[in-house]
Amino acid sequence: MTNEPKLSARARQALEILSNGGQIQHRLERNSYTGREQFATRFCTSSRWNSAVKGLGFATRVELENAGFRFKPDHRSSVCTTYTLDHNT
Repeated sequence: MTNEPKLSARARQALEILSNGGQIQHRLERNSYTGREQFATRFCTSSRWNSAVKGLGFATRVELENAGFRFKPDHRSSVCTTYTLDHNT
């Protein structure tokens, strides 16, 4: 019997992305309809801005954190903070 926490399908998909070198980006985005800017959490397969995976966001990150996974900041700027999976914990 394994000691793995129960995760949803989205959390398992996000964990697979992070294990394969993906990252979490908390970045400032502009809504093309309203013109309003706000921060959004995106799971990305690479460092490119257009590599975000649909359906994975803040709720998925919180679920992974509650399951015991930790993330370390990889890069910070005024409009984007990039996190990767912390393998030391």
